[in-house]
Amino acid sequence: MNKPPMLSSGLSSTSSQERRPAHYESSMARTNFRSTPQDTAPSTPPVGLYALQDDPILEGQAPAAPHGNYDSRETATFFNSMAVVIGAGLGIGLGLILSKFNISTDLELWLELPGNLFVRALRCLIVPMVFCTMTVSIAEIVVLNKTSILTWRTAAVLFSTSVLSTMQGMVVALVYNSVFNANWPVTAGSNSTNSILLGFKCANGMYLESLANGSMACDATVANASALFTISDVNHVLSTNTAFQDLTLTEQVIAIINLVVPDNIFSALATGSLLSVLMFALPLGVAVAKSHSDSAGSNYLLTILRQSRNTLLLMINAVLKLTPFAVFFLLTSSIVSYSSNKSTNIVSQGGYLILFFVGGVLCHVLVVMPIFLFLFTRKNPYHYLRQLVPAYVFAFGCSSSMATLPVAVTVVHQTRQVSRQLAQLMMCLGTPVNLNAPGLYYPLMTVFMANVAGVGGQLRGPELVVLFFVSLLGCMGTAPVPNSALVMLMTVWKTVLPNVALPGAFVYVVAIDFLLDRICTSTNVNGNMIVTRILADYFDDSWGNESVQA
Repeated sequence: MNKPPMLSSGLSSTSSQERRPAHYESSMARTNFRSTPQDTAPSTPPVGLYALQDDPILEGQAPAAPHGNYDSRETATFFNSMAVVIGAGLGIGLGLILSKFNISTDLELWLELPGNLFVRALRCLIVPMVFCTMTVSIAEIVVLNKTSILTWRTAAVLFSTSVLSTMQGMVVALVYNSVFNANWPVTAGSNSTNSILLGFKCANGMYLESLANGSMACDATVANASALFTISDVNHVLSTNTAFQDLTLTEQVIAIINLVVPDNIFSALATGSLLSVLMFALPLGVAVAKSHSDSAGSNYLLTILRQSRNTLLLMINAVLKLTPFAVFFLLTSSIVSYSSNKSTNIVSQGGYLILFFVGGVLCHVLVVMPIFLFLFTRKNPYHYLRQLVPAYVFAFGCSSSMATLPVAVTVVHQTRQVSRQLAQLMMCLGTPVNLNAPGLYYPLMTVFMANVAGVGGQLRGPELVVLFFVSLLGCMGTAPVPNSALVMLMTVWKTVLPNVALPGAFVYVVAIDFLLDRICTSTNVNGNMIVTRILADYFDDSWGNESVQA
């Protein structure tokens, strides 16, 4: 079977220093991926090939068309985004109406149930999906004998962009915390409190019992259900608040380092230990590729992992289709538990949250990353960025870095500054492990939720250090699919404040995530395209026999 045109290695070996025009590509920014693609120019890679391959960028040969209809680019539509907005509006409206009435506890529980099930489903799927994605990416690079790109220089550039974004995110979060740190009421679940049942033995040897008529008497012979009383710890005297700040910084760092070598990978998957899962997936990917000596198509373990990843993607997409309904119930049930004054205050803080996040993203994309690119290439960065606009628009529209891969590779190559081979490999490698937006997203959202939960005071020096490193890890471990940052945010919260339950303010982050997630996707794609351009100066000669010219 012939190789697809986009993966052909038969480039001219001439030593000309002139940059040749990029191949004609008529599908630079195709947006309707649900229709049957038409034949394109001879030099253009057949667009339909992407729907027939599990990994259209990394595959060395085009396999036979599978019997399934998996499309890695399928994601949430614009209608779904509008549905989320409508669901949020209806949820807020119904919540404000119900908050005026004294509804029963049972009704509150039923209102909370759909949203809780939605969050549980996402939490169940996202961790194994990250594991499979990372393992497959590393294995395919080894199988294709492209390990020369996995050098210290590549790792240093990728790591530097993540560090820059995380440092900037911490600065933005601290400024937000100092300027808009309100005295939030403590929400339910903010502290972990023991629920204790007590029985009271009277002087006559009997137990105090609650009678059917509402009176109490010392006539129970044993401490049965009617003779047991639950303590309501209103002053939190019994709170088991043995927080992370009680440990020294050295103990915290050692605890994180211990996660690098998990003693039980299944336990790490079950508990959502991000670092343990990633560090296990990296060598596993290499081992999967090295364990098979025949053609890549007969590596059944790699095929199983790839299909597992695709299956999890399909399941996640199916769950995300319910996002409008989940947002509706999450907001309704949450607002019912707040007074109107508290709800107004939270909406105000949410507006400031969006303002600070968008400001941080604009500074990162238009100032920090262009300076970073200029320091390596000594070329005008905005000339390069201006040619990437189609990829930004597509990423914002589809809200998935993985779905943006074909368009991003095409756009980067058509800048005539990066060879197609390098664009393919670097964009595929960077998509799951080089995400700049989480470095901005996690610190700010964590500080916001901590203030709402009334535990902002617990974010002191050690916790902020942990928040920095966990956010940095999130830059390498957040799944490149829509809304995956929401579930990773739960992991960040659990790591930074392990003894504080996820606060009710999480639903407000869910409500605005339909917008923030699209901004994050464009930011992530931007970071990978800039890294690809930087590495082109080092690798392009050997990868495409083409010289780099701005």
